[in-house]
Amino acid sequence: MMESESIAIKNVLIVEDHRDALDVLERVAKKTFNNPTTISASTLTQGFEALQKNHFDIALLDIGLPDGNGIELVKHISKNSPDTLSVVTTIFDDDGHLFDALRSGACGYLLKGHSASELEHYLLDAVSGRPALSPSIAQSMLGFFRDSQIDNSVAVSNGYEENLTEREMEILRLIAKGCQVKEVSKLLDISANTVSHHIKNIYSKLNVHNRAEATAAAVHLNLFKPEPNL
Repeated sequence: MMESESIAIKNVLIVEDHRDALDVLERVAKKTFNNPTTISASTLTQGFEALQKNHFDIALLDIGLPDGNGIELVKHISKNSPDTLSVVTTIFDDDGHLFDALRSGACGYLLKGHSASELEHYLLDAVSGRPALSPSIAQSMLGFFRDSQIDNSVAVSNGYEENLTEREMEILRLIAKGCQVKEVSKLLDISANTVSHHIKNIYSKLNVHNRAEATAAAVHLNLFKPEPNL
């Protein structure tokens, strides 16, 4: 997907309790998205209050907040504002927090410590439909699938690859590249509803829950090769 086809970002929520980190995220968001309106919060409670009063195109969410777990905000957004993109920004690099966030609806998981230019790159990934994942997090995801249900040998033995139809593998490859439903529909000359139905079947067959996990599955099924990180 070209950057020009990315979702227009006008309103950004940033939930972060460390002032320095908040300042960096605000500067990067304003530069990346052409000076959108940004609203910041430093606690889980303030985050919920902001979500109740405003609609956001993207939310940048810390996990370790003074009064709770930021993943609760991811769950709230996924349920009540599914068109809002949620990107976790955190120090937690363990699989527990990672997969809890992704299964709750996050489209990205970034570890603190990236440069401003790297953050800009990842945020553009998020709004362009590509998983926004720090390199070590991407490796952790791939390792998880390699060591469990989606590595090549297990995929074959459990029938994951064989269970996917040619059309499903074609669609999986496209969504791993960042294509949205309408783009896939146009490229394959099928209806958007048909694409959505295929994606639902793909997720069910591979036991994945979102684009990030589907992309990892596509890599291990040799359907997609990620571009090197900038």
